Amino acid sequence: MPSTTSFGDGDAVMSRWPGSTLWFKSKILRVSEDGYKVQFEDGTEEEIPLTDVKSESYFTRSRSRSRSRSPGRRRSRSPARKSSPARTQQSRKPRSPGRKPAAVKKEVVETPVSRTQEKRTESKLISRTQTVTKTEHHSYTTRAQTRSGKQQLELPVKMKAGKVAKTTHYEFGGPIGTFLMIFGLPLVVYFLYFTCLPSGCKLVYNPPFSLDWRDYYDQEAYLFYVGWFLFQAILALLPFGKVVQGQPLRSGQRLSYRTNGLFALIVTCATFGGMIYYKCPVTLIVDKILPLMTASALFSLLLSTLLYIKARCGPNSALATGGNSGNFFYDFFMGHELNPRLGSLDLKFFCELRPGLFLWALINMACLTKVWTEFPDNPPWNLILVCVFQFLYVFDALLYESAILTTMDIIQDGFGFMLVFGDLTWVPFTYTLQARFLADHPPAFPDYCLIPVALLFSLGYFIFRMSNSEKNAYRQNPYGKNVAGLQTIPTDTGKRLLVSGWWGFVRKPNYLGDLLMALSWSLCTGFVSIVPYFYPIYFFVLLVHRERRDDASCRQKYGGAWTKYCATVKYRIIPYIY
Repeated sequence: MPSTTSFGDGDAVMSRWPGSTLWFKSKILRVSEDGYKVQFEDGTEEEIPLTDVKSESYFTRSRSRSRSRSPGRRRSRSPARKSSPARTQQSRKPRSPGRKPAAVKKEVVETPVSRTQEKRTESKLISRTQTVTKTEHHSYTTRAQTRSGKQQLELPVKMKAGKVAKTTHYEFGGPIGTFLMIFGLPLVVYFLYFTCLPSGCKLVYNPPFSLDWRDYYDQEAYLFYVGWFLFQAILALLPFGKVVQGQPLRSGQRLSYRTNGLFALIVTCATFGGMIYYKCPVTLIVDKILPLMTASALFSLLLSTLLYIKARCGPNSALATGGNSGNFFYDFFMGHELNPRLGSLDLKFFCELRPGLFLWALINMACLTKVWTEFPDNPPWNLILVCVFQFLYVFDALLYESAILTTMDIIQDGFGFMLVFGDLTWVPFTYTLQARFLADHPPAFPDYCLIPVALLFSLGYFIFRMSNSEKNAYRQNPYGKNVAGLQTIPTDTGKRLLVSGWWGFVRKPNYLGDLLMALSWSLCTGFVSIVPYFYPIYFFVLLVHRERRDDASCRQKYGGAWTKYCATVKYRIIPYIY
């Protein structure tokens, strides 16, 4: 039940650790309408809901014998529980590599549960142990004990990092499919380039591929790309921005991530603006797009190879469950290691949002600069709108940078050729197709036709941002005033599935918003060619496939609760259609 005690700044209290059922000593730093900002004994600061903060006296144990147990009866002990000299202490993994083991929260409070709940805990332990056996993780838990007092606290299952099981369920067509995609994805990028040239942009089956290797190599372009990657890596390591914790790994550890993406974006844009001011040839990025694309593809191949070698030399516990088949091509494509790092730089997190995403915006700005320089008296409103739309999309990704830590790419997929090539080459050189098309082929329709296109983008962005914000707000504080009234379905894992608000509208409202924005980008190019519509077509296929993957994962994870959720929220992405 909610605490009725009112606390002020500096008060010593007991607070529940976010996402767990463990209570620790802490100090109130700030009081707000929705909760408290507290500091735990190890220095960690967290926002805690009102219901998860209680006085220390609230957990004071009575020394008298419980009436529910006879004097001669010993408390039963689960065979899975081992004796420990310090029963009331619970060690936690350090929150960062630099944290010493001494910074450990103590005095974890064990509180009583009824015999009925004790039996439920036993049954849950059995089913949970069976699930763990299949994934070769090892689970240890304690059986609830009867003690005096009125509060209840279930001790969570603690996971030990065990040997990662071999991948048995293949995706993308298995080893053969991934082998073909390793060569097929680069071919698609080059196909789109040679299909949409300044001389013409029409979908043909035999585009004029160049066979002259000098068209693919330019020393200036290659050096620029390597310098660009290193420049973004340096910005990512600078001590600006918040350090946030990722989702728990199999070992229970949470990795730390520095979210300074907005800082890096501002520095990048300021650098680009300074180059324009000093009349540096920034349009060379567009003029040498083919060798720059080739440099990116070769760099992606090299990085993927080094990541695979690193994973082979690393511990088994660091591998990704979806990229541990034993087949070279499959593991190389899917990603053999889950979270490869170089010091404090998480390579997957870095590549997801920095080099490719920023290069996408940079190429767009170079296209706009080129056209505006050549035709200063005729503003290219179509191109301006595309650049603004896509820059806002990039800006939004950086503004809510930490949200990517809960996505499938970060918590489930390994970091292999699929994500490396997708982040570094596919994104900047296929997502810029609309801007590059408009730079060479301005459409001939009135500017007022762009008004409904802008409205479509605004609608898509509104759905995308509101649905993501609702989900993130609920994850951070289910008792917040903006999400407290949302209906949910409980699951055996302790999480709850939203079935009202945006997430009761369709199962993936953020995907719906994403698709509307993607369509608006291509509509700015008119209807002269279908090639600029590659992105929304590809993106729809990608999101449908991703939704199916997520559905299969959630069905296995949540069981009957997910079946009930699907019966309540019938449509996946597009209401009344799909």
